[in-house]
Amino acid sequence: MEQRTKRVVLIAIVTGILAITGSCNKNDDPPLRNEQFALNPVGNSGISGTVYIAENLDSSFNVTVRLNSSVKDSVHIMNIYNVNQNNSTNISVKLADIKGTGGEVIGETRSIKQAIEDTGNFSSVTYDKVLTGAQVVKVFLSRNMKDSVLCIGEIGR
Repeated sequence: MEQRTKRVVLIAIVTGILAITGSCNKNDDPPLRNEQFALNPVGNSGISGTVYIAENLDSSFNVTVRLNSSVKDSVHIMNIYNVNQNNSTNISVKLADIKGTGGEVIGETRSIKQAIEDTGNFSSVTYDKVLTGAQVVKVFLSRNMKDSVLCIGEIGR
């Protein structure tokens, strides 16, 4: 009987610890947001895609670019550009390059916290800030052909 009592007490202790641990792990973090935007083909490239912007807990963000097609053995460069009143564009955020396979490709740039302003200075940037203002994502054929835009899309609200 004494051994059975010890076992019941041990089970009660373990159950209590699990209940306390479970309540301490309650997720009080706000839900993270994400948005997606279309990339439209330029000229006769036939390449389109989607830009996904996802918020991180620290207010930084990730940018994932999915292209429906790519040019085999080319390294496609991608950037987010500021668009000012004169319709000129300056790089705001340099995104990770994607190696073309001839098929669908995906590239991701994680934990973005800084952007380049129109003045050329770096500033902190958050998920909310990147989605306000006039900005576009451009995907180019390669580093050597920076004037050859494959697809483009406006981002923001």
